[in-house]
Amino acid sequence: MFWSHRYSRHEKGKWVPNQSKLARKPPIRIPERDVSSLIAQHQLTLIGRVTNPTMQRPQAVVDYLPQYWKLENRVTGRSLGSDTFQFKFTAEEDLQDILSKFPFHFRKWMLILQKWEPIIAQPFPSSIAFWIKIHGIPLHYYTLDTIEAITEELGPIKAKDADQMRVRVEVNGLQPLEMVRDVELPSSEIIQVELEYEKLKKHCFHCFSLTHDELTCPLLAPDSQKATRPLGINQQRTLSRIEADKKRHDERRS
Repeated sequence: MFWSHRYSRHEKGKWVPNQSKLARKPPIRIPERDVSSLIAQHQLTLIGRVTNPTMQRPQAVVDYLPQYWKLENRVTGRSLGSDTFQFKFTAEEDLQDILSKFPFHFRKWMLILQKWEPIIAQPFPSSIAFWIKIHGIPLHYYTLDTIEAITEELGPIKAKDADQMRVRVEVNGLQPLEMVRDVELPSSEIIQVELEYEKLKKHCFHCFSLTHDELTCPLLAPDSQKATRPLGINQQRTLSRIEADKKRHDERRS
């Protein structure tokens, strides 16, 4: 009587990862060259990133924004992959005009847009410039200096508006937004203030990320479908903007 022997994958030498193939190869060094002309070619370039790739396609953004900006013949765009894109302008004044109108959105989700820089830092782009107002400051401390002190930790302050008591700040759009901050007054009292991000569209009402909504928030339990915390001013304004957009759309169709 003969007994058959079934060889394991290891014995056959099959399905066993080749460790030599898994080892990371050394980086390929590219030749040095003068890149000054290439840098000059991209001085009027914006690099963009969608915040929610499941809802925003870069090519659709590239097709839409030049029309929205009314710059169809003065800007060219192209998709750079699954979540990034670029626009090249023909005139500095057009680029500066668009920079002054940040932030932008597409399909009600925010877009990250930054002027191109010859840097290697990752990830780039990542910043969104928001006009920010602060609610909850006592009137006798309600100054532009106070607003600057509260917002300067969020990112670089790019502009100030004393008439509307707001500052324009570049915040990291890949990280959850800060909606409230504890503030220590000169009297040593601690108060909580609320930050309002102008033109903010859809975002997670639970963790305040720009990359998903609360229905897909990884910080919520699978059986929890809605954030339970009270709506802040940004969430209330976002819902109002979405409702206003829907109303305008319905009126155009009727």
